[in-house]
Amino acid sequence: MKNSHSILGWGMVWVLFFWTQEIGAQRDLDRAGMTPRQEAGKLLDKGYCDDSYAIYARLYGSDSLLMDFIGMAMSETCRRRYEEADRLLRWALNRDSMYVPAYYAMGKNYIAQAQEDSSLHYFKTYNKVTERKVRETGTAESEDPRAYLYIGNIYRVRMHKKGISDKQWIEMMSAYERYLELRPNDPAQYQLRNFLEKCTEKRPNPEEVLIWDERS
Repeated sequence: MKNSHSILGWGMVWVLFFWTQEIGAQRDLDRAGMTPRQEAGKLLDKGYCDDSYAIYARLYGSDSLLMDFIGMAMSETCRRRYEEADRLLRWALNRDSMYVPAYYAMGKNYIAQAQEDSSLHYFKTYNKVTERKVRETGTAESEDPRAYLYIGNIYRVRMHKKGISDKQWIEMMSAYERYLELRPNDPAQYQLRNFLEKCTEKRPNPEEVLIWDERS
């Protein structure tokens, strides 16, 4: 099954945030030398939802690792079975509330449904829990800077559509800046830095709402 929906669920995002996708990826997957888990991850990235689910389910049935269970949930999101993905992820969080990949997967599940407030909540929680685990243990199961990118993207689209407050403007700018700190070599860093420079001049007053389509 080939998944065709965008990461934020509405068409304009492909143009605005193309850097969140793999650029120039091959349609066919070169599986040589891959472990089954790596293969499942690549299949999921390319939208082969059923294939990735089958591998993750087989791995989980063998080893009962949460990472494979989360892979099953993300494959369900890919298949647009959002309620099932939500059920699986909530089970994982009930089992271990500090298992950070589940928060990231939950954020992506809500993004796929264009439920921006819920996705913001889970991406912010993901960042907080990840930072806490890194402070306490020196590492975490998953440290994905794209959570900051997603947060910035959500506010950016909201700025175009209905406007953002000064507080939301600060959160958007801070999320993008943090992403660039963690991913300084992102291929789209120059476009993103250019946006930050222009948007600095657009900061709204505390009592105002900024609606800006980036055309002026």
